Amino acid sequence: MNASDKKGRALTASSGIARDPLIAALLGRPVKKGFGDARDGDVVVGWGKKKNTRAAKRFAQKAALPYWHLEDGFFAYLSHPAIDGRRMSMVLDRTGIYYDATAPSDLESLLNRDDWITPELIARADAAMDRIRRWRLSKYNRAPLSLPQSLRTRLERFHGPKVLIVDQTFGDLSLKMGLAGDDCFQAMLATALHDHPDAQILIKVHPDVLVGKKRSHFGEHILPDRVMLIADYVNPLTLMNEVDHVYVATSQMGFEALIAGKPVTCFGMPFYAGWGLTNDQINCPRRTAKRSLAELFAAACILYSRYIDPFTHASAELEDVLDILAADKQLPRPEAGRALAVGFSPWRRRFAPRFFGPGVGSVQHVRPASLGRIRYGQDDIVVLWGRKHDAEAAQVPAHVPVWRMEDGFLRSVGLGSDFRRPSSLVLDSRGIYYDGGAPSDLEHFLNTHDFADRDLLRGQQLIARILASRVSKYNVGDRGKLDFRARAGNRKVLLVPGQVETDASIQYGSPELKKNAALVEAVRASVPDAYIIFKPHPDVATGNRVGNVSKEVLDRCVDEIITSADIIDCLEAVDEIHTMTSLTGFEALLRGRTVVTYGRPFYAGWGLTTDRLGPHPRRTRTLPIEALVYGLLCIYARYVEWPARTSYSPEALITDIAAEAQAAAEAGAFAQAVKPFRKVKYVLEALLR
Repeated sequence: MNASDKKGRALTASSGIARDPLIAALLGRPVKKGFGDARDGDVVVGWGKKKNTRAAKRFAQKAALPYWHLEDGFFAYLSHPAIDGRRMSMVLDRTGIYYDATAPSDLESLLNRDDWITPELIARADAAMDRIRRWRLSKYNRAPLSLPQSLRTRLERFHGPKVLIVDQTFGDLSLKMGLAGDDCFQAMLATALHDHPDAQILIKVHPDVLVGKKRSHFGEHILPDRVMLIADYVNPLTLMNEVDHVYVATSQMGFEALIAGKPVTCFGMPFYAGWGLTNDQINCPRRTAKRSLAELFAAACILYSRYIDPFTHASAELEDVLDILAADKQLPRPEAGRALAVGFSPWRRRFAPRFFGPGVGSVQHVRPASLGRIRYGQDDIVVLWGRKHDAEAAQVPAHVPVWRMEDGFLRSVGLGSDFRRPSSLVLDSRGIYYDGGAPSDLEHFLNTHDFADRDLLRGQQLIARILASRVSKYNVGDRGKLDFRARAGNRKVLLVPGQVETDASIQYGSPELKKNAALVEAVRASVPDAYIIFKPHPDVATGNRVGNVSKEVLDRCVDEIITSADIIDCLEAVDEIHTMTSLTGFEALLRGRTVVTYGRPFYAGWGLTTDRLGPHPRRTRTLPIEALVYGLLCIYARYVEWPARTSYSPEALITDIAAEAQAAAEAGAFAQAVKPFRKVKYVLEALLR
């Protein structure tokens, strides 16, 4: 972003531009609707070359202010803007706009020059395209990686070559300005039929048609027998893998086809045509250079485009946006017309469906006993809360996917037993993370994922953010530096975090030890000379849950009990953590502490912990802590921002938890005074907001 871009304001006639905070962040300046108080340093902005921008352009010319054309970038949305309107990318063009081949644009001028090309930039472009191909990323990112089964079945009936024609919305401005027009689609079809007499012709309908916003060019035509209309939600690059040649007018899918390595014939003049990479049916005399695919990509997607983190609103690079998009593709997500939810309390029913994601249509809460009597559709899934209803779930037909949901790892400021609505939950299609005796999606991912450098970098940056922000799962307790060493002398200082003894992580993840008393006795027997500190679980300390240890065991095995201190202060003041399955063990690993496990928590078995039960039979890799953090927090956990009810990222949640925890700490005595009313407040938040 140029320094000059940060001066003044962006004036616009568009209410949509003015009220979108992400556009202001992408521009690096405040946006104001109206031109009444224009001054030096301001610019005028409008969306593309729509008719409603003409008055704004006239004003800019009259006031001698710069005019900037704005448009969505090429990797722009987490989903589809009709589902989630938060954009991640935008282009800003001072000359024209990239889809207008009737006039110059900043992108076209850039591609006609050579002075910007460096080996480093081309390497970035190649690496980005590799990730785009691997994770099949696109402008819209709603569709799953695999083809719908019904479409795959249709495609498999034809064993010969396949040719793809990409439809666009009727009257799309990019057609007229891309020198194509609405009549080119029938010519495209005729040419494809003629040039590929033995091929199946596929016509892909635009996503905006699928959501009912626009009209297709082929909807009212009778199509020949070997032409198949594809109206499914389908990932563009997944579809590219099925075809041998792609025909387009001006669609961005032609650009994505080039990235996928497919030959592309253009019946219009999109931004990627005219550079020697496509078979062009028309010519643009202004485009005089020949470009490699990496050069085209670098110009359009790295230099011409601007990026922003849609969750934190921080300025970003292309690689940061690809991090977000790729992470959402690396584990299966629920896809269903109907989710049958089982075992959700009335409190959870109000917020848990927000974590299912946009792939789930309706949610119906059902009794566990009814699972064997329901008439299941082909588009149904079952979602269980944890492992409570495994017996009833055995009655679900084999073709119906069963998912399990549980609390996440960066939860909120406050306890679950106080009915604080969580910001993070997990969904698992194989099992659940705390069950050390059975597979889970997390375990499978950590066992099989080929961690890229960007994955590990994001994990490393998350660790740094967590440590700097001093957040934990519950973020409760009195903060202050602790000095156990003064009392321990030269003895090794050990922390034993207590757990809720009825917790499922103990039931399913600790096959030998089940009680806090048994744990502290085992620790004392294992390290008889250590200075042992026992910290009861916050829910046990408040009397909300089961897990107290008798005074006799504490007197015999523990040197010090600490209840009110913040867990992070405890971790920073000890040498080792000994635990059954507590998440505190994971938080200790982030801080470089030695962790000894007496059960099989999710973080054990990867070479990061000392495991009293020995090697884990299914966990076959040694992982760096950055890989564990990436898999756990970026891939496995799901996040929702409250009260906005929109998806979220771990980075944004960490920032918000830290700010809220700081505010609670500053409230001091007042926070304690209102503590009895928190449950009521949190329940009302979950039920009403």
